[in-house]
Amino acid sequence: MLVVAVLAISAPAFADDTPPGSIIFARGAQLLRTDAKGKGETEIATLDAGHHVRALRTDAAGKVLLANIDGSWAWMPLDGSAKTLAPLPCDDVPAQLEDDGSHVVCRTKHGAVDIDLATGKPWPVDVPVARIVGSGPTRKFVWLAGDGIWAAPPSASPRSKAQKLAPEPPLRGFIPSPDGTRGIGVYASEVYTDVHHKQPAEVLMGFALDGIAARRKAIKNGVAVEWSHDSQWVLVQDDANACLMHATGGEYKCWRGYFAASISSDGKLGLVLGGAVAPAHKQKPPEIGEFEGDDNEPDDTAILMPSGPLSLYRVKLEGSAFTETPALVTKHVDGAAVWVPAP
Repeated sequence: MLVVAVLAISAPAFADDTPPGSIIFARGAQLLRTDAKGKGETEIATLDAGHHVRALRTDAAGKVLLANIDGSWAWMPLDGSAKTLAPLPCDDVPAQLEDDGSHVVCRTKHGAVDIDLATGKPWPVDVPVARIVGSGPTRKFVWLAGDGIWAAPPSASPRSKAQKLAPEPPLRGFIPSPDGTRGIGVYASEVYTDVHHKQPAEVLMGFALDGIAARRKAIKNGVAVEWSHDSQWVLVQDDANACLMHATGGEYKCWRGYFAASISSDGKLGLVLGGAVAPAHKQKPPEIGEFEGDDNEPDDTAILMPSGPLSLYRVKLEGSAFTETPALVTKHVDGAAVWVPAP
């Protein structure tokens, strides 16, 4: 008995290396949930046949799911109490879920609305609001105008309490961080064509929402997809490259031939879509570097995308850029997926 006890004490514990949280993705007329390694697939909701899920989003605590289905927005709680998505009165434009899962801000034919998910009641907003930042007492509406980027707390007349966050609005693609401290968007700028010459270009840039908004070039041809919930990392699509990019430090890592789907709360993991069958030629290694300076930009070599149905892969920032390959999560995915934080 003594020997058994000693062995029990000294036996090593095998750590579970499954990343925290879970993944929700669309397949046919189903929304399925699985762990981060693709194990334990469970149906959480059914859709009408023939409908396509364009986007999936969730809050920082993983309490609520927001979905764009063929241009219409809907939502459901993730506590198991619902098996279908409830429609929202939102147009086919970006809708945003508040980071605590309590409200959705979107636009309708009659203007911007702030929807309280607990009651389902939409409250009109008298600004062309595109985003919401913060939560609870720090909650603010953020909108673009010809003279800059503005923010104000919810009120009957938010314009009267507006604060200017940046003197110039981006051309397109503006997304503020969940905590409202930073923004990213595409601005008119210049890029080097060679060592001595520049030409006009539209470039993805990051900046602080501090009223000054000094801009820093990010991945040149990138399109921001989503912020991590900790407001430190951004998921970016750069042509046929899916990238995880630090908001301030300049670090990024890209995977060639994949398309960005979602990012974990701490930005260390991402979900990307690719083909189930590898391309015939050897794929170039992913890029890693600093995005300040043209010499470190990912090159724009045309990538032959894998053939076959879409599959979902897990990527991570840690590890070597030249040895780490995306890890397969599951096959036969219909486009949309989201990383759901652990409760």
